[in-house]
Amino acid sequence: MSVDEPEQGVLGPLCTRCQRPLRETLRVATLEAVDEGQGSAPRVEVTFCGACGTTLSAVPPPRPPEPPRVPDPQDPESLEGRFQLRCRELIEEIQQVGFMPGGWIGLITDRGAAGAARELLSTGRILPVTRWLLDQGRPDLTMETEITREEWAGIFDDAERADAERRLKQAAGD
Repeated sequence: MSVDEPEQGVLGPLCTRCQRPLRETLRVATLEAVDEGQGSAPRVEVTFCGACGTTLSAVPPPRPPEPPRVPDPQDPESLEGRFQLRCRELIEEIQQVGFMPGGWIGLITDRGAAGAARELLSTGRILPVTRWLLDQGRPDLTMETEITREEWAGIFDDAERADAERRLKQAAGD
């Protein structure tokens, strides 16, 4: 690859074969390699000159980032630890249904699942995932529904559980 001189009127790298400015001709394509019967064919990201077809690089495409994950609780045997593990399960199921509840995951990461739930209840903030789940007909996956379960009565008092029910109705537009 060479670089034009400024007095030629074109700045930037040139294709080594056709000498055309890559600023105008550079292309990238992701291709599947030919499968020789060995299973799945690897994908390759090819950078090339669109004018003459000269390959400039061929590398595996960048991997998508791992989705954020609910961290392990400090004490998985405690009631709050089990609630956090249950929230992790809910979030994994929500991701499978097609929504990334990044805000909820961030709150859990910062405050723990019970702390995140208490903060949301006290501020009146309803997570976007709650409305989305209600639109999908999946209220069973909401934090609010989980809070109302008798299993978590040792974490959330009657007033908090009643507030969670009210929030579900509010998010549903009732």
